[in-house]
Amino acid sequence: MNKTAAWLLLFLFYFHCLPAPGEAREAKSRYTTLHYANRQLLNDFNDQIRLTRKLNYIVRKKNIVTVEDEVLAKLDTLIEKAEVVLDMFPNNMHIHVVLLEDSDDVSAVYKQKYHKKVNHIAYYSLSEDTIYISVDDAGLRVLAHELGHAIVDHYFKIRPPYNIHELMAQFTEKHITD
Repeated sequence: MNKTAAWLLLFLFYFHCLPAPGEAREAKSRYTTLHYANRQLLNDFNDQIRLTRKLNYIVRKKNIVTVEDEVLAKLDTLIEKAEVVLDMFPNNMHIHVVLLEDSDDVSAVYKQKYHKKVNHIAYYSLSEDTIYISVDDAGLRVLAHELGHAIVDHYFKIRPPYNIHELMAQFTEKHITD
């Protein structure tokens, strides 16, 4: 094989392995697998998740090169903080976080999966270990609430009743900034 053919094959292989412009992307960290449709959605989500000074200090100590790295660091830091708030440290905690553009998209996903019409800006799917969140409506407290659900779900061998689950998620939301 000559040099030109080898470079051509390398070029084709390289571009074949890259995601198409509209194709969903995935990134993993210690606690999460993040799914998002495009860089703009990721950038917007990053801008929406404004941390307290203490939490931001923890994030800045991590190895951050890209916006993706920063979002993953924020998610991991928030999970660790939520575990402290709840005093629950589940083993092998790993969840998926799916970024959706707006609450209509969140509602559409919910309707597709559960055949119910809702008006949620985010929800945690117990059966999928996945948080679906509207980037337009995302914020520290919304994300903390859903992370609370995820932690409670992973901590107990038998799930607590829904009302208890919800109270623990609300507690996480309220105390994430302490």
